[in-house]
Amino acid sequence: MKMKDFNISMTQYSRGDIITGTIALIGENEVVISLGGLKEGVFPVEELDGAFKVGDAILVMVTGDIDEKGCLIVTHAGVNKALQDKEKLKTLKVGSELEFEIDNISTAGLNGNFMGYKVFLPFSQCTPTDYVNKDSMKGRTINAIVIELNNIKKSIVCSTKLLANNSIEPVEIGEVIEGTVIKLEDKFAIVLLKNGAKAKLSISDASYTRINSLKEVIEIDKSYDFKILDTNTDFSRISVGLKQLGKNPMDEIFDTLNLGDEVVGKVVKILPVGAVIKLENGLSAMAITRENSDRANVATHHLYKLNSEVKGTISYLDKERRKINISTMQKKEN
Repeated sequence: MKMKDFNISMTQYSRGDIITGTIALIGENEVVISLGGLKEGVFPVEELDGAFKVGDAILVMVTGDIDEKGCLIVTHAGVNKALQDKEKLKTLKVGSELEFEIDNISTAGLNGNFMGYKVFLPFSQCTPTDYVNKDSMKGRTINAIVIELNNIKKSIVCSTKLLANNSIEPVEIGEVIEGTVIKLEDKFAIVLLKNGAKAKLSISDASYTRINSLKEVIEIDKSYDFKILDTNTDFSRISVGLKQLGKNPMDEIFDTLNLGDEVVGKVVKILPVGAVIKLENGLSAMAITRENSDRANVATHHLYKLNSEVKGTISYLDKERRKINISTMQKKEN
């Protein structure tokens, strides 16, 4: 590598970088420091401790801006806090508290930067006061709680609403609690519960009817009531359900069934022990092979053909476990 190229590559700084410079000039209004590679930085003279003099090495932090002379605008006053933040970054995790400055406001929330990480505060996670004053928040420093962290993409999603009530209240299995959808995928969603904890909603617990995506029944940033299905002792893993708040329509159908009732269905699966029959009422039943043939060791596919229609009567009914066996009246004579 040529020396010229080396100097250029070594003097490309990013916002938040902490670098060592040498004081070149202490002026009336600003301090000029040499950063190497023919690069200079400036910061207000008010930030300089009286113990420093020209020629001394000094730590400064890059702000990301350049003045009209082409000098890099840096700060000395914020270095100690930045070093503390770097230590915080090593232990940063979901639930950590951080302080960041708001750079801009989008239609969805507030955006900022924390030690090179892009920080996003959704309006849905702002306290009522912050939300009302959103237009005046640019440039403000704000405290928040991390609710999502991606170290690969260097991105953080945070909440001031959660900071206002940082203590997570315990929940019990079976309890109904309000929650806001903060992440929505086809097969699962992450919900921020009212008590401050995060929970997972699986597509299988969202609807009694078949759906291809959770987006068919819930929306991002909207609040719903959820039922606690499972949790561990420290509430770091909570599963919630949506469909469990309503009555399973299949329960009503089960209530109408009795032993001996005649049923009609279609063979949807062939198993070694029998065939799975999808009944006209939407329920699934099992036709046990050994119970529907006079011959020993007969194969299921000799009795039933996939997608064929069968008629039978209910020979076993367990409403609590939702199990149905049927006699298909297709016994073969020896």
